Amino acid sequence: MYEEGKLLKFSPFEFKNGNTPKPKFYVVLKHIDDEVMMASLPTSKDHIPSDVMITDGCVDIPERQVNAFVFSPSTQITGSFRFSRPTFVYGEGVDEYEQQYLDAMEAEVEDLGIIDYSLFQQLKDCIKKAPLLKRKYRNLL
Repeated sequence: MYEEGKLLKFSPFEFKNGNTPKPKFYVVLKHIDDEVMMASLPTSKDHIPSDVMITDGCVDIPERQVNAFVFSPSTQITGSFRFSRPTFVYGEGVDEYEQQYLDAMEAEVEDLGIIDYSLFQQLKDCIKKAPLLKRKYRNLL
């Protein structure tokens, strides 16, 4: 279930900080022992400055501390899935979860497949550059 590169949709996802559960997409970045490192895909959160052209792939502007990976609606994410609108992955959206915590969630988990290998590598390479990504996660990627 928690293979690296797997795209999952939790309905709803129960946040560790106690925020109201809601449907959420996640991509599994790493699975080591009982720990699962995942990145949240906040589909409605575009934090890229308005003067920057949004395209597919990595947007990395270190001098402005801007880093995101963008999936456009035309990007085939897995063999059978693409997002209906631009979707963003930010380094600060990476977190670690105990597998037991994820398994105990009262959520329907939809397996959307494995992200294309090349696209997954591009995603990992991009978020490794994120200024807000914890050093521990950067080293694991």
